[in-house]
Amino acid sequence: MTSQIDAVSFSALVARKLIPVIAALMLLGNDAVADESLFSNEASSANSSAGIRPVEPRRYQPAAEPARIVEEIPNTLFRAQAFRADEADVPVLRLDLPAPSAAAAQIASEPPIRPRQIGFNRRIADFLEQSLATSRSWRWQTLASGERITRLQIASPGAAALRVGIRVRELPLQGELRFFSGQADRGRAYRIRTKDVLQLVEQNRSAGERAGSNPDVYWSPVLEGEKAIVEIRLKSQADLDKVDLEIDAVSHLLIDPKQSSIIFPNAAANCNLDVNCYSTVNQNGDDISNAVARMIFTSSEKTFICTGTLLADRMDSKTPFFLTAHHCISTAAEASSLETTWFYESSACNSDTQSADTRSRSGGATLLEAYVNNDMTLLRLNEQPPAGVVYAGWFSDSLSEQYTAIHHPAGDWKKISFGTHEGLYSCGIDSSDQFTCLLNPAGNFFGIFIDKGWLEGGSSGSGVFKDNAYLVGTLTGGNGVCNNDFDYYGRFQVGYDNGINKWLENKKIGNLENPSPSSYQSGITLISGWACVPGANQGTPEIGQVTIEIDGSTVLQAGYGTKRGDTRSVCGDDDNGFGLLINTNGLGDGAHSLRALADGQEIGRASFTVTTLGVDYLKGVEAAYVVPDFPYSGQNVVLRWQEHLQNFAIAARNVSNNQRVAEQAKAGTEIMPELRRLAVDSAVARTVPQASATSSGYLENPQPASYLSGIALFSGWACRSDAEIGRVDVEIDGTLYRASYGTKRGDTREICGDSDNGWGLLFNVGLLSDGSHIARALVDGSELGRANFSVTTLGTDYLRGAGGTYRLMDFPKTGDSVVVTWQESVQNFVIKEANVR
Repeated sequence: MTSQIDAVSFSALVARKLIPVIAALMLLGNDAVADESLFSNEASSANSSAGIRPVEPRRYQPAAEPARIVEEIPNTLFRAQAFRADEADVPVLRLDLPAPSAAAAQIASEPPIRPRQIGFNRRIADFLEQSLATSRSWRWQTLASGERITRLQIASPGAAALRVGIRVRELPLQGELRFFSGQADRGRAYRIRTKDVLQLVEQNRSAGERAGSNPDVYWSPVLEGEKAIVEIRLKSQADLDKVDLEIDAVSHLLIDPKQSSIIFPNAAANCNLDVNCYSTVNQNGDDISNAVARMIFTSSEKTFICTGTLLADRMDSKTPFFLTAHHCISTAAEASSLETTWFYESSACNSDTQSADTRSRSGGATLLEAYVNNDMTLLRLNEQPPAGVVYAGWFSDSLSEQYTAIHHPAGDWKKISFGTHEGLYSCGIDSSDQFTCLLNPAGNFFGIFIDKGWLEGGSSGSGVFKDNAYLVGTLTGGNGVCNNDFDYYGRFQVGYDNGINKWLENKKIGNLENPSPSSYQSGITLISGWACVPGANQGTPEIGQVTIEIDGSTVLQAGYGTKRGDTRSVCGDDDNGFGLLINTNGLGDGAHSLRALADGQEIGRASFTVTTLGVDYLKGVEAAYVVPDFPYSGQNVVLRWQEHLQNFAIAARNVSNNQRVAEQAKAGTEIMPELRRLAVDSAVARTVPQASATSSGYLENPQPASYLSGIALFSGWACRSDAEIGRVDVEIDGTLYRASYGTKRGDTREICGDSDNGWGLLFNVGLLSDGSHIARALVDGSELGRANFSVTTLGTDYLRGAGGTYRLMDFPKTGDSVVVTWQESVQNFVIKEANVR
């Protein structure tokens, strides 16, 4: 530029030019003025990251392609000869929507005031009877193999492509969802396992305030054409009563982003430069353009296109960290809908043919960080990208440096632009809905004068690179014309200071899950959670030890390494669980505090309250109570004392003698019902420790013929005289789950010669069916012990929003009483108060 500007302000109506900041996400309020920055500079400055050490780009070339969450399969649905005989007549429920209005169909051609929009969502219930879209009304057919199958077809006339949004309330673990394009000649088809769908949805739900709208909606891959077919297949043993789905919406796409057409790849202005006409190879021989991917994602209302960049971490773990703009993706629900397209570019400089290397990934992503102050979001892709991509390096920006921008303007094939760093700015949306930037030496953005090329809607979130190696910022917005453009990038070093550093520098992270803050604890409790070093090399110990500090003095070592599949999206692997079994009766009544530390670094703390029954271990007591109107009005559950847990467990649900239930609650006690004790069967015999010439051990929980409910603990101890124990597994109904091993158990020292012999597995038995089950403990494959136990579920895998507090009379002995309260975090009742004489 010939002169430096003090401020840049431009209207949201500039034709074709991106102004990609979403006002709804960044609203200052009616009293906002033009010189206010939407993005706070708090805790950041121009020199705050002067010590950043650059990370080099790394090429990804695995020996074999890793497994994918969403797998593309042949679209054989319309080929009669491809059907097995028993599949040919599977009924198809048709959900045919009316054609959208002309106004809706033109929405994508309006001036962009947000990421490039390519579609709009149409809720099924707005056009059809909602019951038709719910699984309770679907027809299932049983195949000769015993597999159950149902199909639905959704049509939205005039759509170039569709995404189907399925609201997932409950779904059996064993099965898969299949999606077919309605275009029989060239449409694609995909499948995903039901357990992966459940994990994606649960991941959204657990994101708290960052979950976004409709976190329980799973979005299908993009399907070509105006019709899409959904097929649900369940294994023969699956319970159809546990299928609770709804076709919530379709996203009606006005362009087909998977096809080269009159719109793609010619969507961008003709002054955009083909990336393949310029060298993007760095001094290490890596092509930095292979770090860039086009993004397709769906919000609660629309589908958009942006650009993002794959980032390396310092340990070269190949964890697929992915950087884009906050105004593109800012919620977990949006992240989970992400579909990335790699090598989406011409086959050669200015060629009219598309690269044969183009690949898509539809497994979504996990939201890690989302920052408004520099408009930046860090994701972790749920699937590895295709072979041949490059993990971009990263560094800080500097005035007057020459940079290269690589992006997908308007969703087009990959383009390139060139410019110069012109200074630091503060940027935001003002009261006139204008995107305004002001020069600020401590700004969270930097400006670039683009003198070769251009950027458009769809370029949002794309990276700008130094030396074809280091990402230094992500695109927020700009103003100008071809070859004379001024654009603003969120500074990477601000995002680094915001918290991205803990991921890319592979710092220890984790979560203390139990006890939860301000909770009640009673009896035998498992202190548990997870810890990892994000992106650490898999197959090597990430953390030496996890210790638990109680009340600032007592320090105990927890077992570490339990399989936690739900941490894979965050950690890159799943051997991250930790657990420590303690008898809270030994802590004494009252308030206590606890900290969890990974190699000395705190990863969580909680305060909790303990209520004892006057002894460290209550023996010889049997008791049961019926709790009325739980979990819902008109229902009931039976609580039964379990000595080995020193707590109550749910032993039955909806007992038939309603009169007996009603009689338990004394009149005039609506605030806290007082429940009378029931007669119960005598206790069963308990098991004794197992021993052989070379090994000893004990399956302590569960005990034979016991009851388990909620988040249950499977635990015991084991040691060997001839060798170190490699692993302890718990087999539940034939399925293996790895337990954490190495918890301190001083009571085993006399037998084992040391004390690091405890093992434990925390398991949600709500995932099991009602009735009897078998658990086996295995030490390096050899059986240590087994027990049968009974499970009573509450009609859902995880009960949310329920509550209840009850006084159990005459426990533990006549004239005594205890108060129990429902605690969602453990999916069970805990003792909150005791009146023991």
